[in-house]
Amino acid sequence: MALSPATAFFFLAMTCTTVTRMRKLLALLLLTAAPSAFAIGFEVDAAGGYWFTGTPQFQLRLGVHQHLAKLGERASLKGALRSGVFLNTAGSRIGIPLDLALELHFNPVSFGVVGGPWFHFNDGDVVRAHIGGEFAVRLGRFIRFSVEVGWLQPAPLLLGRFGVMF
Repeated sequence: MALSPATAFFFLAMTCTTVTRMRKLLALLLLTAAPSAFAIGFEVDAAGGYWFTGTPQFQLRLGVHQHLAKLGERASLKGALRSGVFLNTAGSRIGIPLDLALELHFNPVSFGVVGGPWFHFNDGDVVRAHIGGEFAVRLGRFIRFSVEVGWLQPAPLLLGRFGVMF
């Protein structure tokens, strides 16, 4: 059971007589009261897909995600920041995708919205806008498969991903 900050402070004020004991008890409450509310996780994923400018695309990314809210018994809301490297095989273009994501998780499936700037090197347009929707299925605790349908300026983008979360 998670305690609200006001309840936790009242409990601390009533039971602790010294500042040191109060700090220790506050740390214990934060660690045991709602561990999932403060959980930060990492993920590594690889993707392959097609950018509808006639270009196959491959990606390798590292992401950091944070639980934002619990929405019932099995649902939660997460925010994520992901970056890595991509390669467009036609023209040998490389770049760095930088995306923010907001994901709604209903274990074991999730739906998300992703978007952000993608930096292209060896191309005339250095920064391109990206936005997309993602559907993911989590297998077990660590494995995740997802499909992203989106828009990478100036054409649609379709990606399939395999990720490991820890």
